[in-house]
Amino acid sequence: MGVAYFIVLEREIEGVDSFMDGKCLARATDSLDQVARDLGVCPLSDFFSIDPEHAADFLADEGVDSDNIELPALQQFSAEEGLTTVRALLGHSAGQTEGITDDLQECERLLNLAAKHGIKWHFEVDY
Repeated sequence: MGVAYFIVLEREIEGVDSFMDGKCLARATDSLDQVARDLGVCPLSDFFSIDPEHAADFLADEGVDSDNIELPALQQFSAEEGLTTVRALLGHSAGQTEGITDDLQECERLLNLAAKHGIKWHFEVDY
């Protein structure tokens, strides 16, 4: 299976399928983050967050007692912030690999819709 990154919108947009593959982004995060830094935009990994309740559930499923762990609050980001990074990466050669381009274009599609509807977002990881 493998690790995949996906966008979680603050709320659903009626009629919009927010599914994305995200496996290529997951494999290329380190190099894409370095390119983002070189381009002067926020790295993709800076947009990761998780609802503390979901994190606690995940830890419980892994056999970890999270009662004594302070989980950070969920962070949401503006769609425009994400679009700045995604578009910079799409314009760079690092974003020109087929799978990476597909994932970045899917991010751009979802973030454009989020911007249109004034919806915030964050990335999560699927294992």
